[in-house]
Amino acid sequence: MTDVPQEEKQLSQEKAVSSFIDGILEKKNLPGIKSDQVIQYVRQDMTEKLLDQIDRALIEALPEDRAVEFDKLLDQEGVTPEVVQRFIVDAGVDVAKVTALTMLQFKELYLGGVDRQGL
Repeated sequence: MTDVPQEEKQLSQEKAVSSFIDGILEKKNLPGIKSDQVIQYVRQDMTEKLLDQIDRALIEALPEDRAVEFDKLLDQEGVTPEVVQRFIVDAGVDVAKVTALTMLQFKELYLGGVDRQGL
């Protein structure tokens, strides 16, 4: 099995998040938003909120005994996102499951009762 370069992985994740947000916006059908600039702002804001919620959920999923160690890791100078991701995976967090659940909750929050079939 070959490792996918980090940049390629990042682009793939960004495309997945972008597609997910676009799907929510399409289902939400916000007729009052006509400006491309406003749509782009809403898309960017939703993306940032989703990524923040995923990060928070991953941190909350860390076992208690690893939380102090995680804090120490974050305090280190020059720690990379890859190192943080590796720590979370090595701590036993099911990243795919936590991410998927967080995305479903995010979708439910934004769509409410608009469309529950896609959930």
